[in-house]
Amino acid sequence: MTTKKLKCFVLSLFIILIVISCRSPKPVQNENKVQTINITETLHDTVFKIAKDSSSYNALLDCINGKVVLKNVIQAEPGRTLKSPRVRLDNNKLSVDCDLKEQELYAFWKSKQVKDVQEKTITITKFVNHLTFWQKVQIWMGRLLLLVLLFLIGRFAYKFYKPLWFK
Repeated sequence: MTTKKLKCFVLSLFIILIVISCRSPKPVQNENKVQTINITETLHDTVFKIAKDSSSYNALLDCINGKVVLKNVIQAEPGRTLKSPRVRLDNNKLSVDCDLKEQELYAFWKSKQVKDVQEKTITITKFVNHLTFWQKVQIWMGRLLLLVLLFLIGRFAYKFYKPLWFK
């Protein structure tokens, strides 16, 4: 009797495997990703010009004992960036320092632009053959039959083995 029950069990397992293996293939999806990073580095430069500047100094001179002497300062005017001129009188020689030449300031900087482009392509293969209503009904009836078959096999196994833990 055990060989008959073993054959019945193997046959029912074989039927279950056949029913489970009947399914339609899933659509194939292909996914392609392309990531491009563009880095643009630009060098900028500029020149800042500073306008020229000057200051003035006016004074009266006098001659005492054959030597020239500063008598009275009439006007001492500083410029925008210059201080008042420095005046020296040595041995009848007048020296005045008061001029500022045009200045230039050169500056440069870098700017960096990062452009990240991601391109994603998804291709889905569509199947032309779709299941009809009757085919779907047959599939659901097969699943229902499988559940009934599993219930009957479980009931048969319970009656045959009668496990001690289930009493």
